[in-house]
Amino acid sequence: MKKLMLLVCLLTATLAYGQNRQISGTVLTMEDDEPVIGASILVKGTTLGTITDVDGKFSISIPQEANLLVFTYVGLKTVEAEAKNEMIVRMEVNAAELDEVIMTAYGQSTKKAFTGSAQSVKGEELQKLQVSNVSQSLEGSMAGVQVSSSSGQPGESASIRIRGIGSISASQKPLIVVDGIPYEGSLNSIPTQDIADLTVLKDAAANSMYGARGSNGVILITTKKGTSGKVEVNFESRIGGNMRGVPTYDIISNPADYYEMQWEAQRNSYLASGYSYLSAGVYSTNDLINNLSYNIYKGIPDNQLIDPTTGRINPNAKELKWKDSWAKDPFQTGLRQEYVFNLSGGAGKTTYYLSATYLDENSYIKNSGFDRFATRANIESEVTKWFKAGINLAYSHTSQDAPDAGGDNYSNIFFFSQSIAPIYPIYLYDMTTGEPILDSEGKKRYDFGTEYNRPYAGEQNPLATMIANIYRYTMDNLSLRGFLEFSFLKDFKFRVNASYDALNLNQTEFMTPIGGDALSVNGQGSKATQRVGALNTNQLLTYDGEFGEHDLNVLVGHEYKQDNAEVLYGSMSEFLDPANPEFSNAGKIDNLTSYTAGYRIQSFLSRVEYDYAEKYYFSASYRCDGSSYFAPKVRWGSFWSVGASWRMKEESWLKDVEQIHNLKIKASYGTQGNDAIGAGSSPYFDQYSITRVDGKPSPVFSYRSNPDLTWEKSNNFNIGFEMGLFDRLDIEADFFVKETKDMLYAKPLPISDGSPAWKYTNEMDMRNMGIEVQIDATLLKTRQVKWDLGLNLTAYKNALTRLPLDKKTLIEKDGGYQADSYWRSVGGSVYDFYDYHYLGVNPNSGLPMYTVDEEDYSPADFDGVKGLEYGQMEDGTYWVSQTSYASRQKLGKSAIPEVYGGISTSLEAYGFDLSVQTAFQIGGYVYDSYYASLMGSGEFGSNWHKDIFKRWTPTNTTTSVPKVQNNTQNISEASDRFLITASYFSLRNITLGYTFPKKWMEKAKIRSLRLYVVGDNLALASARKGLDPRQSFSGSTGYNYSALCTVSGGISLGF
Repeated sequence: MKKLMLLVCLLTATLAYGQNRQISGTVLTMEDDEPVIGASILVKGTTLGTITDVDGKFSISIPQEANLLVFTYVGLKTVEAEAKNEMIVRMEVNAAELDEVIMTAYGQSTKKAFTGSAQSVKGEELQKLQVSNVSQSLEGSMAGVQVSSSSGQPGESASIRIRGIGSISASQKPLIVVDGIPYEGSLNSIPTQDIADLTVLKDAAANSMYGARGSNGVILITTKKGTSGKVEVNFESRIGGNMRGVPTYDIISNPADYYEMQWEAQRNSYLASGYSYLSAGVYSTNDLINNLSYNIYKGIPDNQLIDPTTGRINPNAKELKWKDSWAKDPFQTGLRQEYVFNLSGGAGKTTYYLSATYLDENSYIKNSGFDRFATRANIESEVTKWFKAGINLAYSHTSQDAPDAGGDNYSNIFFFSQSIAPIYPIYLYDMTTGEPILDSEGKKRYDFGTEYNRPYAGEQNPLATMIANIYRYTMDNLSLRGFLEFSFLKDFKFRVNASYDALNLNQTEFMTPIGGDALSVNGQGSKATQRVGALNTNQLLTYDGEFGEHDLNVLVGHEYKQDNAEVLYGSMSEFLDPANPEFSNAGKIDNLTSYTAGYRIQSFLSRVEYDYAEKYYFSASYRCDGSSYFAPKVRWGSFWSVGASWRMKEESWLKDVEQIHNLKIKASYGTQGNDAIGAGSSPYFDQYSITRVDGKPSPVFSYRSNPDLTWEKSNNFNIGFEMGLFDRLDIEADFFVKETKDMLYAKPLPISDGSPAWKYTNEMDMRNMGIEVQIDATLLKTRQVKWDLGLNLTAYKNALTRLPLDKKTLIEKDGGYQADSYWRSVGGSVYDFYDYHYLGVNPNSGLPMYTVDEEDYSPADFDGVKGLEYGQMEDGTYWVSQTSYASRQKLGKSAIPEVYGGISTSLEAYGFDLSVQTAFQIGGYVYDSYYASLMGSGEFGSNWHKDIFKRWTPTNTTTSVPKVQNNTQNISEASDRFLITASYFSLRNITLGYTFPKKWMEKAKIRSLRLYVVGDNLALASARKGLDPRQSFSGSTGYNYSALCTVSGGISLGF
């Protein structure tokens, strides 16, 4: 009987097996057809199941009557599909489950658990931009972050502000943290290709853990690491060119136009001296070339170039003696090439990432460029279950050639090339024949203006000196970071982090004796060596435990930082060889000095993070810092924060609403500090420097101490919400208030107090209040096509809330006081303009009119002043024609924009990818000093903007542009006439690429292949051609190095 039962069971099992069928297939991601490893597959209605392998493949035996398979994976939407052999299933991202990991102070968190305000940019996005310094990549990339760049010089850093104005006299730079430890090296030493993630911490809950150094925000840079699995090798190459990214101002380029305008300026000057129209015209024609020295037209006598009765150019003036163009010829297309190699992988519990990059970037002006070789090794290992260790070693060598390109000096090619009249050549020519004059080697000689007595910028030729001068800065940067992490008692970890950043800078500056600024001293040169060492260590004890639906994380720690700098500087003149910058070639020592400086800060820190049921979150932090900058009695500062958030999406009444995948509100409040005054190692002591008198040392009082000087403190409040809709739209908005108390203020002192004429105090308070909005939307999403759009906006108001005590009398009288070109008052911003108010042009005389206050209006004093006109307008406003007798006014205009932000979009379709990034600013004002200099009275040899064609003339009396007249400086004096809107729109980047199908590449043993073209800073729209409002935050512009426009082609290979 038992044998019979066994036989029946065996037959039954055999029949059941025979009724099953085998199903196999592959599970891929919807976005990029990558295999989904470890996806769960269940036969619906049963417990039969399996998982996918490393290639996303699976095989499962299912009953004949089973028709549906259920595919699940964390972060991806569940898929039910009909069971078919060789089936392909694609799973798309489930935004409701996807929990982004973000870097935070001393660790990391998830987006859902984070109570603060922070935003991240992935390394892939940063790498699209062709920048030698990662700071330049943040313009328009995220809400709350404003970027300014005063120079297009390759390798230069941009200035970054987070949530408005941080201080007046102290540093406003955000803290840079690399791989969890503050970084003191140069940002241009870190290639963007080594960056995995960049996160900006903006509110107190996010950055109070950095205490004294976090008041201006924190930028966390996480470098790439290896992952376990196959070894991956990547190579990338980009080759392209750098061009001028901002056009020149619309200056006069036609010599005939210039001669006619200069003739008119001279004629008006003669008329103002009492000459008749006929006499003034004749004298102007006869004196024109005498004053300008250069006649560019062949065959036209100097005194026949302009018709004295009409002011028009001689119609026979056709052929030019030379065709040099200062506005065009000094500029070029500079070659840019970049090569990247990295290798990553892992074996067992050890992972590694190795990289080497080389960048050779030449600018669009000669003798200007940046070279960088950088290498990195990042190795981590889980030695045992309770012990992990890692080391991250990076080295870079950079070399920067950065010619003098700032200010209104004649050696600045950007100032000179637009300010010099279009009649002057770059090279020397025979004035009669127009033939070039050659040197002994048969090369063209440069025209320094001395041969023919050029009235403008004598002894100067910035192209010649730019090529001959040397401004070279080489830097070796070694960055060592390491950690040891011990796990014990299940939920405890103890981690020790240590870093050392070593920076060696060698600087050589040499001004040639052949001409230019150093001609009078027969050449001048300087050399400097600077060695900086920054040590940072911290020890962190963490508890991370779960109690049912309760999660608790507690951190306590200690941190110590020490910076040391050694500087050696020397300068000499009287150089024998005009091409040799070494001191052995010089005859006179001008200066020789050295010094050391140091800074130390010690900190104790703690943080508690708690959540219940992944719905209610709370965080609190406390940090105590002691800074060597302050006297012992005021050295220590305490900084703290509290934050909370509520994930409403997890409530039962909202959890099943599929249209909403995220809804969260959050709030935080806390304090930070600032001690960054850069005043030396002990600014609470009086300090002296040494000068030499007759070869003997003599002390000079150089820094006035303040033993009561203490921390600048900021109190930060933030409230915001996050919302996600339809798995397609994510909105994040924050309202913030930042109050800065006891600002570190460089207080001017009365002249009677002697030198130094200022000292640091804590006498001012300030408030920034604003909103931020970040919107990200997926407009189209199919298996082959994805289109994303992003928008970020920031608007804030700045207000001073306490003013210095020494200004009390002025404040009581006028409600505020003047600080350079700004008006400081309670309730007003730091950058409220204060200057002369331009009323327009006197229609009777063509002279400008400026407002003068009634109490300053004194006809008795005005009478007899040469060239001064004055009067009263119909509305009662008093006016004068010279600013020296006018009254400065509160103009009601600020440099702070109404809104700034960025728009980005990306489209992926059938292997092609297109991305566009833009930045914009709306509102605010900028003083256009370059334009003002081009609208002057007509200095002999200087050029004009074409707006001068709108000038006042006897037949054009209703214009806003005064007449041209030599030796009348008030025509273009600083006033609100040259304040213009700072609004702009910038096309930051366009990238177009094609990634070859993987099936094609597999045959060639290539993991990935992508070809692309990329362009940076392709267009700028501003209120005036040539104006770049991005030069500063304060509403000032200068004769600066214009931004680069870069276009390249590239290839990216993966093996």
